[in-house]
Amino acid sequence: MNNYKALDIANYIICYANNEQKKLSNHSLTPLKLQKILYYVSTEYFKKYGKRLFSEDFQKWQYGPVVKDVYHEFKSSGLHHIARPKAKLEISETGSIFRKEFDINTLNSDSEFVMIAENVIKTYMPWKAFDLVERTHDEIAWKKFECDIMKGVELTYSDSELLSAKSINDK
Repeated sequence: MNNYKALDIANYIICYANNEQKKLSNHSLTPLKLQKILYYVSTEYFKKYGKRLFSEDFQKWQYGPVVKDVYHEFKSSGLHHIARPKAKLEISETGSIFRKEFDINTLNSDSEFVMIAENVIKTYMPWKAFDLVERTHDEIAWKKFECDIMKGVELTYSDSELLSAKSINDK
C-alpha cells in the first residue's frame, strides 16, 4: 500500500481535469463524478500493481462507491464543477495548525500512478456523472447488495470486490 490519502488522489484528479493543456476543462467535474473517477483510478491501480492506492475504504452508497472523507470535503460543490483542490490542515512540529496547499508534483513523480490516473481521467471525464453511476451499479459488488444499500446499511467494498470492478476496456 502507498502512503497516499484518498484526498491526495482526488486533488490530483481535480488538478488534472482543470489543466487547460489536457483539454478536459470543458467537461464538468462534480463531486459525484469525482467519486466515480476516484473509484476507477483506485481499482485500475490495484489490478495492475496488486496493492491499494490508499488505505481509506470505498463505501457502497445509493449512487455507487464513495470515500466518505472525500465526499465531505467536496459535497458543498453540489452539482457544480470542482475547480480547485482542497488544502489539508496539518500540525507543525511546534504544534501549530496550518493549511497545506495540494502540490501535484508530489504525485507526478510516481510514474506508475500517473500512467493509470491519466488514462482513467481522460477516459471518464467526457462521461456524464450518472452514466458512471450506472456503470458502477452494473457491477456485482453493488448489484448484489442493492436492497441493503438502499435501506442505508453501511457497507464497504472488499479487496476482492475492488479487483472485480469493471476495467476501462470493459463495455
